Amino acid sequence: MAIKDPMHVDEITPEWVTHALKEGGFLKDASVKSIEKKVIGDGKGFLSSVVQVKIEYDTIEKDAPVSVVVKIEPEEGGFKDFGDELNAFQREIHFYRDVAANLSIRLPKLYYAVDTPPAFSMVMEDLSYYIPGDQVVGMHERQVMTTVEEIARIQAQYWNNDTLEKLTWMPDTNGMSDDYADKWESFVEHYGYCLDDKGRELCGKLARFIDWKKDEIQKRPKTIVHSDLREDNLLFPPLGSDDSILILDWQLTVKSIGAFDVARLMGGSELPKERKGHQFGVLKRWHDTLIEQGVREYPWEEAVYDFRLGTLAFLCYPVHFHEEVIGAQGRTKLLAEAIFTRSFSSAVEIDAGSILPE
Repeated sequence: MAIKDPMHVDEITPEWVTHALKEGGFLKDASVKSIEKKVIGDGKGFLSSVVQVKIEYDTIEKDAPVSVVVKIEPEEGGFKDFGDELNAFQREIHFYRDVAANLSIRLPKLYYAVDTPPAFSMVMEDLSYYIPGDQVVGMHERQVMTTVEEIARIQAQYWNNDTLEKLTWMPDTNGMSDDYADKWESFVEHYGYCLDDKGRELCGKLARFIDWKKDEIQKRPKTIVHSDLREDNLLFPPLGSDDSILILDWQLTVKSIGAFDVARLMGGSELPKERKGHQFGVLKRWHDTLIEQGVREYPWEEAVYDFRLGTLAFLCYPVHFHEEVIGAQGRTKLLAEAIFTRSFSSAVEIDAGSILPE
């Protein structure tokens, strides 16, 4: 009998987990007798549902995982439609298959994946003993510094080179700015209270130069860009551990300007009271790491320009997504307000608008 791939949490069964682990080569003779499921990260992930699955086998098998994490698409809604349009699940699966194995940084193991519609899924290593980030709470400077070093190590390996170009499945944009001119007034109407006067002014000015922004990004050196580098997509090592921060959720990865990830991390996740006055210090740590890892012909002045350009590009994300969270309550509301407030105040602090044409 054919095994049905799950489209929602209730359809994750012992039979399917057995099938996934055997197909992936991580289980030989044993079968999954029973499972215990727990949804994790509720209210954090927009493009997937994440479930921890604890496993009991019918017989002992050495090295068989005692628990896994299963990612599936959300069942419905605007974020699911958005993910489908961008091939988000297929993109992350390609990342783990084609990129992750070549990286020196720590990432979860991919045990099995379904990359054909309609039931996309990933079965991955359970790293729940790490400490999950909480973007509503916000990041501290030390955490931000460590994260930009990690992303720089990845980006250095794919900096404007043939290895990057061979990743033909990876696009160069997520199209977040395509509807900016149509949505920015609605954004200000509903969430203008998250912006100060300078932030609202910048929001309107950027609408006049969206095409310019797109063209400028295309002229700049390219690398792998996570695109969703925020605290909710980070796992921090247990206290006392020497392990590194783990960067998760590569569903929006693109070929673009590397400084975008620095802009998004600080502008969306770092506590403003800690971020103020040290943004260029974080950027310098990222730039120094790139140079240490072998990137050449990328002077500091260009990194600063790309940082401001990436910050402007990041402002398109709140405007693009704001309609999906109008009327939201609970953590979703708090998260949206935190992102909207932090992103525009960050842009004002570094004078990102100064690179826009007059």
